[in-house]
Amino acid sequence: MHTDRRNVDLVIFDLDGTLVDSRDDIAAALNAALAEVGCAVRRIEEITPRIGEPLDAMFRTWLPRDRQHLLSDAIAAYRRFYFDNCAISSAPYPGVRDCLERLAPIPLAIATTKTTRQAVRVCEQLDLGRHFALVQGCDDIPHKPDPAVVRAVLERLDVSPGAAWMVGDTPMDVQAGRAAGCATCAVTYGNGERDALAAAGPDLIVDDLSLLPGAIIGRGA
Repeated sequence: MHTDRRNVDLVIFDLDGTLVDSRDDIAAALNAALAEVGCAVRRIEEITPRIGEPLDAMFRTWLPRDRQHLLSDAIAAYRRFYFDNCAISSAPYPGVRDCLERLAPIPLAIATTKTTRQAVRVCEQLDLGRHFALVQGCDDIPHKPDPAVVRAVLERLDVSPGAAWMVGDTPMDVQAGRAAGCATCAVTYGNGERDALAAAGPDLIVDDLSLLPGAIIGRGA
């Protein structure tokens, strides 16, 4: 359990489902890619629980056996469509902007399964980029729950894991943060289920991100 609230030198956030409600735009891009390679589209209810997984894992599930050879084409189609349409319906969750403002001047970062290019694009489109010292995607980095992307952030910003928090909406985020040695916070409004989040063992669970600053750096935040 992270107990020294004075010693917070970095807060790392997941992006989709934590800072940004991006479900509709991700679903639209996935379905555009599936249609481009001649496959059936999927209901958003099928897509939402899998947001945060690697694209190849999702498409392998949804491409029929005789279309598996089109995996790289589907991923490329998704990335093209999503880059151009990532902010049609997406928006920061309530409390996000307030949280980020109140956490200043603590350095903030993003660790996401997205590629860095896509994550930066989303942040730019939604006027979030100015808050972050680093946006780190999984470019040739193992995906969460592997801690590699969290460790990459810590190393690039030269912060000790014991002075950092990882904040996310899925058990994978919590597991990655814990494995990297960070304190962890799970948010309940995103794509993860509360029971699964609690089972992952986060140090803190919040229903509204505006509660985070007061919880980790005190009531003066």
